[in-house]
Amino acid sequence: MKSRVKKLEGTAREFNIEISKEKVDKVFDEVIADIQKTAKIPGFRPGKAPLDMIRKRHQETAIDEVKQRLIPEGYQKALLEHKVKPVSYPEVSDVDIRPSGILTFIAKVDAHPDFNLRKYKALKVTTEKVNVKDEEAGEALERIRSMNAEFPETEGPLKKGDYGICDVQTFMDGEEISKKRENMWIEVDKEASMLGLGEKLEGLKKGEAKDIEAELPREYPDKKYAGKKATFRIGIKETRQKKLPELNDDLAKKAGKETMEEVRKEVRDQLLERKKANANIAMKNQILEQLLTAHSFDLPGSMVKRQLKVLMEKVENELISKGVESGAIESHKANLREKLKKEAEDKVRVYFILDAIADKENIDATSEDADEWLKALAASYNQPFEKVKEYYQQHDLIAGLKEQLREEKTLDFLLDEALVSEKK
Repeated sequence: MKSRVKKLEGTAREFNIEISKEKVDKVFDEVIADIQKTAKIPGFRPGKAPLDMIRKRHQETAIDEVKQRLIPEGYQKALLEHKVKPVSYPEVSDVDIRPSGILTFIAKVDAHPDFNLRKYKALKVTTEKVNVKDEEAGEALERIRSMNAEFPETEGPLKKGDYGICDVQTFMDGEEISKKRENMWIEVDKEASMLGLGEKLEGLKKGEAKDIEAELPREYPDKKYAGKKATFRIGIKETRQKKLPELNDDLAKKAGKETMEEVRKEVRDQLLERKKANANIAMKNQILEQLLTAHSFDLPGSMVKRQLKVLMEKVENELISKGVESGAIESHKANLREKLKKEAEDKVRVYFILDAIADKENIDATSEDADEWLKALAASYNQPFEKVKEYYQQHDLIAGLKEQLREEKTLDFLLDEALVSEKK
């Protein structure tokens, strides 16, 4: 076998591969012999028809099978010969068996980038001192109070912080433009209510109604009304007061603890852990920025393309969820793709840098690591571990999970090795 390799754009490689007549003839004879065993030819029992007759009747089928056997074999040998590590499936073209009997074909593939690792240990990173302020703990406790609030009905006029249970109709130029919404809870507060309308309900009583003018959001589902002024007719069916519980042991029991002191401690511990996690993420991002600055190399086009597609789909879904029309998204796709291209390239480059570090430091993710991650996932969704693991296995997600965990372990290693200083 002969093979030549040519460098293309990025890390793409093009192989020109030639398989000798002797090899082709040998495999062709093997294929014909295999066909002979099962071929049904009138006048002959299976396996007894002459080989010349098999060759004549099944030549095209045999040639196709020869290609199926020799092309993968030839491609793998070419990879080994030229020391190319592929990161994509090959694109095979120009397959030809010449009259001479020689098989030739071209295989294009994206190769693993070749680069030298720069310094990755003892990188300098900074962090802020992590602590929990009293006001932060207080805000968390207030959220617990809010989650356990009661809403007794009142008879007096609505005051700020109260709630009206309302029927809401929307009009534009005297025409009702949407279905009547019934039993909506609207807080008497500008910041916490729909389009700030709640503030204007202050002073209303049960059974009263009020027309309030406001501008519809630009993300309004019916685009012909988006951004225009509408009149909201709000009828008060019930008035309710938000009654917060005291910060005492009774509330602690509702939160799953025995005493309020335990709740306060848990709140501070959780806030502290969250802050530590965010600080670690920030430091890891500093490490990644330094690694990206230190490493410049060609990237496999197919991987960048796949990553860009993932980022595009994510942004498109976010825009759709905000009410942006698909036509508007489509018209800006080219600009969007250009903006996301560098992010896609950075993600692919980081993947190869961390992979090289993991190889050098013998960092790996085991099946036990994957099981621990899946157990945590199962617990968060209140699902049996076995059921979650079976899902990952059936959808071939275990290998990808191990790759993700290996990357996380590598980043943890880099942070352990980093020189951390506190901001003053």
